[in-house]
Amino acid sequence: MQHLRLLLKDVWYLTRPYFTSEDRKWAWGLLAAVLVLTFSIVGLDLLQSFSRNAYYTALQQRDAKTFLRGLFWYVHNDQGFVPGFFIVTIPMVLCSIYATYLQQMLGLRWRRWLTQRMTRQWMENQTYFRIAVTTSGLEAGADNPDQRIQEDLNSFVTDTLTQVINLLSNIVTLFSYVGLLWVLSGPLELMGISIPGYFFWAALIYSVLATWLTHLAGHKLAGLQFFQQRAEADFRYSLVHVRNNAEGIALYRGEAEEQAGLNRSFSRVYGNFLVIMRRTKWLGLLTTGLEVVSGNFAMLIGSIRYFAGKMTFGTLMQLVMAFSRVQGALGWLSTSYASLTTWHAEVARLATFQRVMDRAQAMRDEVTVVPAAANANLQVSGLDVFRPDGAALLCNVSFTLEHGQMTVVTGPSGTGKSTLFRVLAGIWPFATGTITQPDVAMMFVPQRPYVPTGTLHRAVTYPAGVDAYPEADVIAALQQVGLGALAPRIESEEAWGQILSPGELQRLAFARILLARPGWVFLDESTSNLDATSEAALYALLRQVSPGMTVVSITHRESVVAMHVNRVDLSPFAVAAPEGDGGSVSASPASPRP
Repeated sequence: MQHLRLLLKDVWYLTRPYFTSEDRKWAWGLLAAVLVLTFSIVGLDLLQSFSRNAYYTALQQRDAKTFLRGLFWYVHNDQGFVPGFFIVTIPMVLCSIYATYLQQMLGLRWRRWLTQRMTRQWMENQTYFRIAVTTSGLEAGADNPDQRIQEDLNSFVTDTLTQVINLLSNIVTLFSYVGLLWVLSGPLELMGISIPGYFFWAALIYSVLATWLTHLAGHKLAGLQFFQQRAEADFRYSLVHVRNNAEGIALYRGEAEEQAGLNRSFSRVYGNFLVIMRRTKWLGLLTTGLEVVSGNFAMLIGSIRYFAGKMTFGTLMQLVMAFSRVQGALGWLSTSYASLTTWHAEVARLATFQRVMDRAQAMRDEVTVVPAAANANLQVSGLDVFRPDGAALLCNVSFTLEHGQMTVVTGPSGTGKSTLFRVLAGIWPFATGTITQPDVAMMFVPQRPYVPTGTLHRAVTYPAGVDAYPEADVIAALQQVGLGALAPRIESEEAWGQILSPGELQRLAFARILLARPGWVFLDESTSNLDATSEAALYALLRQVSPGMTVVSITHRESVVAMHVNRVDLSPFAVAAPEGDGGSVSASPASPRP
């Protein structure tokens, strides 16, 4: 019962936003249409049972005329006007086709809305980054977000509509056929006791027993399905990881180790699915056996009154069909157990991912950002920086970065220089303190620049877009940073992130700076893959093209330090380093530039 309550809670958590969204009119309209058509199918099926009664009875009586009318036209009997079997079948088929079509339309619109909502939430406020750097978030269910959004979301929408509509259809079927079953079966005299509606009681007992046995055989499948989806996603990620790091693996000759890793990853897929197969085998044997027994069981208990001459053959067949419908509705849980366990796993995975995103978005940066004039200095006061697990990294950091100057930030490896840049960029939520920040465009350049998919043109203009700058300016920027040879391929769609060398990628990052001309640029080891001459040329290019640009660099190279006017040493603020005086440190002069 606890699992059912959690499942329903998760389903409501994922479903409610769409049915209260701006698309709610389409959502409710399509759902209502699907339900009306589905319930119409149940009603037509009930009407068709009377047609069967008529032509089965005519068949028993060798009445060919009534048999044919019962199939293709209509008959009058003691039950009144009964339309022919195929007369009812035509609208029934149409209802079935359009119910399926409208259900697919509802699923498609729902998936579109959910996909846009989830991807937007994933990208807003650097949620994707916060999830990636938060270990507890990964453990809580944020692994493989690509699979969650693409595969799990699609399966959730499709299976939720299927399960809900099937449930409602079975409820309507149950109430539609219970009365018929009760009336047609009549009483059964057993050991001097009259049992009214004995067919209904037989269906109820049979369904309860079947559901209980099915639950015993398959209740562990939900957990196995959950783990299977995660194992499949992890294996797929391992394959993608090899593809994205092909050069490094090849240079290290790491094929054997990678193959061993892939084998280990797939062994979890194989082993878990083997367990699922075994449990599904026994569950399938049970459910198939129960379905086979069901029809013969109904025929057996119905034959008691038939051989006693208290019902016609047509009534017996109508009773068998009514028993099948009632037993199917009552035993829906047992017959759908395997698909329900898969759906349960999909709901759980998607709900945990949604909750992780909600928690990541709820993180509030405790750094107070005070806006200042565009030409003001950037001041950091009393800044404490932490790791995601809460451990302190930097304590009481205070310094000033002067507008229009070139400042270098130094400190031993592991001090927290790159993390400080993330704080200044506003993407690191694990910090407290105050930053007085000029109201001007800023660009933060990592050591390995990100390259999007698509053309080289898009890669150079990222994130502004290909229409942000004239093509001539883009080509000029490539030439200035030493990538002019690539200009003829600017509109070529290739895997530029893998094609370009680390040094070329860093040159590409400088081309972006030349195009964007930000007021401030922060460079995190952004020339580490270049030789000293190229490094000096690129820094000189920045000063030449945009003399008023404020440049802040992280580096370990003394040659780069020498190019900067001021220097900030983070060593006094590092928690692992010897404590400094903890006071305010202004940017001190660096070595003179050559």
